[in-house]
Amino acid sequence: MNTPLDGLRRLGIKDRDTATAVAAKAFKDYTMLEYFYPDETRRHAVAETFILITMAVCLKYGEVYTTPGALQGICAWLGPGKAPFGGWQMLRSVPLPVMLRFGRQGGSQMRAYGEYSDRLHRELAPEPHWFLQLLGVDPAYHGQGVSSRLVKPMLERIDREGLPCFVDTNTEKNVAIYRHFGFELISESKVPGTELPHYALLRKPRGC
Repeated sequence: MNTPLDGLRRLGIKDRDTATAVAAKAFKDYTMLEYFYPDETRRHAVAETFILITMAVCLKYGEVYTTPGALQGICAWLGPGKAPFGGWQMLRSVPLPVMLRFGRQGGSQMRAYGEYSDRLHRELAPEPHWFLQLLGVDPAYHGQGVSSRLVKPMLERIDREGLPCFVDTNTEKNVAIYRHFGFELISESKVPGTELPHYALLRKPRGC
């Protein structure tokens, strides 16, 4: 069901592959993927599969939005009690051939990161909250305010619900972006056994 949210377009399962292609452009050189997959060709292939898995889970268990008209960017959310998602949710939402492809591409290299980030997520945000699972803007539209148009309507709704919102990232540049939206940095660390940074941020609900 494509329900508008203050001018945004909600995506459905039929939009999964198109949305994945847009988000994969934004994440093809993401810090985490660069760390685990320094080879560019391999990294870009893994990025598309990784985003496809995330998109499939969020389309089934959360809400995914884009800009009206052309898909300039993607914003995917998981609501209270839905995040961090685990193996059962993936089994119920991700096609088996996609999971097998991810295994062949070496997706297990990111397992330690996933386990660490999920543990921190549970420790730092134990109360009911929304999770900004994915925010990606097509590089062709960078600098045009697309992130703000994608995120702010949902944050206004979350404020009306009186709930906090959690997000994490590996990129210091993204920390500044999330701070612009009212998130506060609550944890800065390195993934154990790696030099990969990890930042966790929480946004408290604002009065309406």
